[in-house]
Amino acid sequence: MKHLFIALLFFTSMGIAQNIDDNFITFPYVQLPFIPIEKAQRFVHFEVATDVASANQDSLTVQKVKQANAAAIYKQNLSAWYTQMSLLQQQENSSGLSQAANYPAKPSLELIPEPILNTVDIGPLLSTAEGLNISGFEKGNNGLLVSFKIMPPRDVKVYFKRSGSAAATRYSYSCSYYLPAMMTVSKHDGSVVLEKMIGNSKRTKSLGKYKSTYAFLDWFMKNKTTVYKEIENEGRSASIQSAKGLLENQFGFVNKTRRAEIYSVKKYKDYDYRDIALAYNKSNEGLLKLDENADRSNAYETLREARKMWNSILEESNLQNKKERINPKISAIIWCNIAEISVWMGDFNQVDVQVQNIKNSGVFKAKNHIAGETVFYNDQKTRWKANFE
Repeated sequence: MKHLFIALLFFTSMGIAQNIDDNFITFPYVQLPFIPIEKAQRFVHFEVATDVASANQDSLTVQKVKQANAAAIYKQNLSAWYTQMSLLQQQENSSGLSQAANYPAKPSLELIPEPILNTVDIGPLLSTAEGLNISGFEKGNNGLLVSFKIMPPRDVKVYFKRSGSAAATRYSYSCSYYLPAMMTVSKHDGSVVLEKMIGNSKRTKSLGKYKSTYAFLDWFMKNKTTVYKEIENEGRSASIQSAKGLLENQFGFVNKTRRAEIYSVKKYKDYDYRDIALAYNKSNEGLLKLDENADRSNAYETLREARKMWNSILEESNLQNKKERINPKISAIIWCNIAEISVWMGDFNQVDVQVQNIKNSGVFKAKNHIAGETVFYNDQKTRWKANFE
């Protein structure tokens, strides 16, 4: 009987809980930049240069040092060879017998290959850069200048993976490398607003599959320069293209889509939740107006009205009684709604208040919801303050 009584209590408590309606609304909005640029200066043009001269000079210097060392070693070895041959010749002259079987191999001069120098010419890279766009900007010389300084490839490593067995054994070769670029963004007056190394991540290029490591070494000996130039071209282009997301994130007015959760309440017993339905509809109406301009002025009044409606409902909130129409659970999900609305009104003081209310509540659903939104809300707060405060 005791267990039956506990079970009845459990199901009775389940029955008195209002049901939350999880509603998702998808709406377009304009993401604000972290670094705002005055409207009159929202033009952008690009420059590309290489920073490889010193690397090329270093390669030539190293080659000369190696050549000098090889020549010195060659002279030393040749002198020793001359000494040995002199002794053997004297023995031949004294004995009349040939010492050819004892002749040492004549030393040779080590061949120091020419270094592969980095290409100074930017080639098609300027057109690659000019293919970039920043949302909200036009192409022109009276605004931002985005300059790319291309670095030389570094940490180039060749490796292979063996597969198959017996006569079907194959060696798949690849090379990894880094080829970053320094991106500098400056305003028309020359002031630098952003400087960042981009494309500084490991890249990989396939070099083909071979029947033996020696087959690859023969191929690589004949094609090393070509491989290096391909790495150079592909890496340079990839580094410049990697700037697209960064430029958009920092400067662009980017059209985005958000999927937000706005809560309502299902009909329960004799409680009338028509006011919640009206506030919910007004919230959706306001959120759907956000795409019209970056400052959200067209949506502001509708969102303000929606928030007023939610706050009016909260006036009868009773956080101590779960049986009330606006009980702790309903109150918490309304705080979630107000937080979302306040983000798009640019009222982040109110966002912070509602987030704290939710975190202090005992409503898991609301606390779980806000935990997934905090990063986004903080990002929007930073962007809003950069542009309008």
